[in-house]
Amino acid sequence: MNNQAMQQMGRAVIGQLSRRNLLWGLVGGAGTIATLPLLSQRAIASTDPAARLSELGIELPEVPPPVANYVPFVITGNQVFLAGQIAFRDGELLFPGKVGLNVSVEDAQEAARQVAINLIAALNAACEGDLSRVVRCVRLDGFVASADDFTAQPSVMNGASDLMVGVFGDAGRHSRAAIGVNVLPLDASVEIAAVFEIA
Repeated sequence: MNNQAMQQMGRAVIGQLSRRNLLWGLVGGAGTIATLPLLSQRAIASTDPAARLSELGIELPEVPPPVANYVPFVITGNQVFLAGQIAFRDGELLFPGKVGLNVSVEDAQEAARQVAINLIAALNAACEGDLSRVVRCVRLDGFVASADDFTAQPSVMNGASDLMVGVFGDAGRHSRAAIGVNVLPLDASVEIAAVFEIA
């Protein structure tokens, strides 16, 4: 590759980064999250997920078999769609009930964290035990069983979001929804579905 071609490629990359920074500022994200370079997709992963899980003292559980006519994950192209999970730990449902009524925000955050662990376990199965294949967490869709006047669903979802970033680094930063609902299966306080990109 000659010098002129290399200079053109460099200008193209800088232009992409500038446009991305501008867009991020327009949507109100400036100062809240570092803009990720648009280079190699694998380059956005800043940690070894298996090592981070070990550092956090997290042992992934077995993926429970489906209880109805669905599968725990579907891979299409380079994306993994994970079925909704609830906060089971060692066969016990953590913090059932409605947040703002008989479940505290702190307990619901712990439930959301456990749901995130269960999602990572399903993702690990989809990746055949190699979480280094994860390019990024694309989206979390969170459902919080809520009292009629409860409006802090995003705070509950932080329990899951923080863990994704803790395990996957910048690759764990995602879009998400935090939705209040009347009731969830088995009286769970939190249910989350997820989409990941893998290599």
